[in-house]
Amino acid sequence: MPASTVARSAGLLALAGAAALAHRRVLRIEQHDCWPPEADAVASDDALAATEAFVARTGARARDAPLEFAWSTAATIEPWIDGASFFPRILADVEAARSSVHILMFGWREGEIGTRMAALLERKLQEGVEVRVIVDGLGSRPYGAARPMFTRLAAAGARIVVNDVLPPDRDGLFPDGQHVDWLHDELGRSDHRKLYVIDGRVGWTGGAGLEDHFHDGRFHDVMVRVTGDVVRQLQAAFVVSFHGYGGVPAADLSGCFPVPDDRGATPIVLAQCLPGGFVAAARAIAEQIAGARERLDVMNPYVTDRDMLERILAAAGNGVKVRLVVSEHSNNGAATAALKHHYADLQAAGVEVWELPGTIVHAKVVVADDTVSFGTVNLDAWALYRNSELMLLARSAELARHFQEQLFGRDIARAKRGMPPTGAAAQLKSRLWSGLAYYL
Repeated sequence: MPASTVARSAGLLALAGAAALAHRRVLRIEQHDCWPPEADAVASDDALAATEAFVARTGARARDAPLEFAWSTAATIEPWIDGASFFPRILADVEAARSSVHILMFGWREGEIGTRMAALLERKLQEGVEVRVIVDGLGSRPYGAARPMFTRLAAAGARIVVNDVLPPDRDGLFPDGQHVDWLHDELGRSDHRKLYVIDGRVGWTGGAGLEDHFHDGRFHDVMVRVTGDVVRQLQAAFVVSFHGYGGVPAADLSGCFPVPDDRGATPIVLAQCLPGGFVAAARAIAEQIAGARERLDVMNPYVTDRDMLERILAAAGNGVKVRLVVSEHSNNGAATAALKHHYADLQAAGVEVWELPGTIVHAKVVVADDTVSFGTVNLDAWALYRNSELMLLARSAELARHFQEQLFGRDIARAKRGMPPTGAAAQLKSRLWSGLAYYL
């Protein structure tokens, strides 16, 4: 056999092996039974003890930290729409910090808002406030364009760890305390969460990164400020992840978990998705949609998962008034085309599909009757089953009305009806991308 043929065959075998490895390590979907919360789920009063137990483990990794959280309570739940509204308030909360600022962020870039936050944190470090940060290597580019910003922040005393989607997988403190984890257990798995926990008393989550396209309105998103008992669970989610990425938490964690003066009365639960099959957030959203009886409002940038689409269709078929708000022009053309393939079926079932012009819809909000979920979870396979994601689900008629009036009502008033694709080329494109939904 000629040498060129042998080389070509070897190359094809290597390519096939790489594809098989990618499918097994990156594209495979796993789901464990993790919803609803079991009787032994971590309550707010148990958050400190559960965190201390995890931190005491040697060799623990981020994916080893799928804490199942019990229902808790919130004292306040304040949604803020668009960066011009929420960034000043987030910065004000960080400015007011007295003990600790913890930030978990998929996208923190070196633009105007990102550098403002970094500069503020450098000042807070000088005041003695402890700063811990988790960033995603793909979303935040800490080894690339954003490296100078994060290096300055680390030099000022911030403790920073990175989720490495691409090899090499580096655990430990950025930039000089890292070592290569040869298991590469973060391969292909983004940490897509966005979370701030300030002094253990205030939490923020939603879809927006510390990026200028959220700051200037090009991306339409929502961030929600919460106080009350649930913040201790948000703190636990942060600290165990920080430790799992190789960070060293405070020697005495008790100061990070203060009992709130007002524990609150609004029922709320924290659910996450973590690599390895822990998909509590995905199951919670699916159950929320299936449980709608009168109204269902969904806003999400990427709606491609077949199970979620079938649940939305089923709700409309059961007589629920369903409204779906998406972008007229998305930042992900494949996901948009895949959803458009379902427009005809959605409309035939009675679903109102609304496309928002002039901005990219990036918020992830579901309102089903008096239950509201918000956070970082897109309705696609990556968010629901593969990446690290976070959401809060609250039972509150008042909060549901607020979202319906201030978010959905206002957006639908300036939106246009989504129409199924026309023309052979557009229809074929839509059908093909819908068939690839597993990979979107």
